[in-house]
Amino acid sequence: MSAKLFSIVVMIFLAVAFGLFLIIDSLNDKVSEATGLVVSIDSFPTYLETHPAISSMPKSATIGIKIGDSSYEIEGRDVKSASALTDKDVIVYLPAGYETIIGELGLCNAVKKAYNDKDIKVDVFASRTKLLLKYGKLLKYNDCVN
Repeated sequence: MSAKLFSIVVMIFLAVAFGLFLIIDSLNDKVSEATGLVVSIDSFPTYLETHPAISSMPKSATIGIKIGDSSYEIEGRDVKSASALTDKDVIVYLPAGYETIIGELGLCNAVKKAYNDKDIKVDVFASRTKLLLKYGKLLKYNDCVN
């Protein structure tokens, strides 16, 4: 009888420990991104498409990124060069050459650097409510600006 009880207690303990491990792991939303990459104007769209933040984008995402004279648009989870940035929810402006900084530091650390150095400008063309509802899944990346 005590062997059965011991087995049940061990099974319960293992189930609880495994559950706690899964909960703790799900709370750890640190961005795992590649750093030390060579990213250019031409390869920037490919870099962004492979970034974890883009996989969290809603299908209806419309974001513009302007780095120096180069413009890029994110439509859903697709990133491409753009000639003009119109009808976007948000447009992010960075100084020329930031593609290389993003490749070297990773997107999150490069955005932190731009934010701390006051090199980033963001124009918002949608209401806060719309942005929260549409891009709420991206809140887990808020460490990129803190």
